[in-house]
Amino acid sequence: MSGPSISEIETDIEQTREQLTETIDALGHKLDVKSKATSHWQEIAVVVTTAVAVVIAWKKL
Repeated sequence: MSGPSISEIETDIEQTREQLTETIDALGHKLDVKSKATSHWQEIAVVVTTAVAVVIAWKKL
């Protein structure tokens, strides 16, 4: 009984590398607290700016 060929082993290694890369990227994204916090504060800034603009426009009526 023979084992896998060299090309099959190389293909398996390449697929494993791709899966590891995807996993590491996903973990990096989950652990990137700074960018999540920045994104959250940017959303709050947009909401507050919009609310202020609406109040100013409403007072001019």
